[in-house]
Amino acid sequence: MPRASDKRERLIRSADHLILRQGFKQTTLSDIARDSGVPLGNVYYYFKTKDDIGHTVVRSRVAAMQALLDRYAIHEDPKRQLIEFLRFPLQIRDDLARNGCPLGTLAYELSRPDSQFREDSRELLQVVLDWSTTRFEAIDPDQGADLALQFVATLQGMSLVANALDDPQVVERLVERLRAWIESL
Repeated sequence: MPRASDKRERLIRSADHLILRQGFKQTTLSDIARDSGVPLGNVYYYFKTKDDIGHTVVRSRVAAMQALLDRYAIHEDPKRQLIEFLRFPLQIRDDLARNGCPLGTLAYELSRPDSQFREDSRELLQVVLDWSTTRFEAIDPDQGADLALQFVATLQGMSLVANALDDPQVVERLVERLRAWIESL
């Protein structure tokens, strides 16, 4: 018999997957229950509302990205850290072309003026922006914040264009340009 925490984790994974694929607004509790194999009535034991699941998915994505960024921080050279991070979009290029960026698409959807998720939406991109800013400031203290903003904006634009064109090669081409740009700093 599955443990309670297993059901909760299945619900979170299903919600995360469905929200990425079809958006938060279009994802229902029924969809999440069906996809996770957890009876709909049991969903309410773990999450009182769909909004509770939404907040949990945001925290989960932010934590996963922070853990990923921490792995790249093992290199001493900030340029090397940034360049190593560029392996990640290459690894998920097909998913980026199919669904867009897991952070950016959700941040955009949740950032609407009438959304109760506005603070959560900021966290989704802020985690990468903060990490990047630290690296770029080590390279160029005067322009580090602007360079980081350009870096994150390029990553998000790359994901949007790859998704709109359903073309993973957009990711490959722009990652290569980003790599060359970082090396030139």
